[in-house]
Amino acid sequence: MKKLTSRRVLALLIVAIMIVAAFPGTAAAASASPVAVTLKADGATVSGAYKVGSEVLVPASVLSNSFGASTSYSSSSKNMTIKMTAHTFSFKMGTASFKLNGSSKKAGVKAQLVNKKPMIPVKAFMNCIGGSYSLSGKTCTIKYFTALKGSIKITGSTTVQPIAQSAASLLRYSNGNLSIAVAGGGSGAGVNDTIAGTNNLGMSSRDLTPAEKSKIKAYPIARDAICIIVHPSNKVKNLTKDQAMKIFLGQITNWKDVGGANAAIIIKNREVGSGTRATLEELLLDKKSVKSTSTNYSSSATLLNAVAKDKNAIGYDSLGYVNSKVKVLTLNKVKPSAATVKNNSYLLGRNLYMLSKGTPKGVSAMFIDYLRTPSAQQKIIATEGYIRLK
Repeated sequence: MKKLTSRRVLALLIVAIMIVAAFPGTAAAASASPVAVTLKADGATVSGAYKVGSEVLVPASVLSNSFGASTSYSSSSKNMTIKMTAHTFSFKMGTASFKLNGSSKKAGVKAQLVNKKPMIPVKAFMNCIGGSYSLSGKTCTIKYFTALKGSIKITGSTTVQPIAQSAASLLRYSNGNLSIAVAGGGSGAGVNDTIAGTNNLGMSSRDLTPAEKSKIKAYPIARDAICIIVHPSNKVKNLTKDQAMKIFLGQITNWKDVGGANAAIIIKNREVGSGTRATLEELLLDKKSVKSTSTNYSSSATLLNAVAKDKNAIGYDSLGYVNSKVKVLTLNKVKPSAATVKNNSYLLGRNLYMLSKGTPKGVSAMFIDYLRTPSAQQKIIATEGYIRLK
């Protein structure tokens, strides 16, 4: 009798297990169903997050908008790639494992599609980038820019300097545990300081040379245009590339030869080591040097003021610096602007960079990530007169 009872009990257990496995409407399955939660990222409320068990999933767009990450998703492989300055993540939908810079990691919940959107486990993500994560009821709080502590020194390009200073001010305002010092000196100084390791980040308004690329890394943070500038009273409105080149090389010396007054052309130039000068000589002068007898200035601001005070002067400056004190000439009848730089119709478009000796870490990586957020691109890059990356 006992033997028969044991068989019946075993049979009933097997049937019960099969029923639980077959029907997702059980209590265990219901507890793992996604539940919408409120997500706060560095103080801003963001929609689209879901709680699954004791973990929170967020769409990749949250990370892109909040933390400056770039994202790409393959519907065929169901793989989500997330790139930041110091980190590259790879999440495969339906698995709790992921890769960080090529190394395998484990999350507390599977990356998965929720409402047909790829979602990733945010707790594991925040732990990897050095941020903070907390979950209380239906509110999840994540912090990155307001969580990191430390100090960094930034040196280099006077063109990039206003961008870095604005970013430093905003970050220090929201995070009292940060110390960020920004100094100019020119792109050459930024490159040399970065190679020597005497700064944490460098600033450059020119591309790195092959030799420099073997020693340091460059991270684009904005785009820019080098503008040809003259005194507002100058009658000339446009120069061809050939005319502009010959003026800066000293081969055209009188304004009357390009449709202006009968007066000698006075060239205002940047100092040796300036990224703006190097880019002008690369893109406009076929790698030749500006006329040696030109007057050199050590910053974008001082050069602009010099042109503004001399009715026969010509110079060049960043789009982010030009103002009503000077007149900007068209080049080949194309005006320097965000649109003409992006479509490559303006000849003197360029990238602006942050530089690092090796892959940036900690606060240095966070600073570059911050500059790449949509918020910083609008509030800092566009407001300062430069051109957003996207």
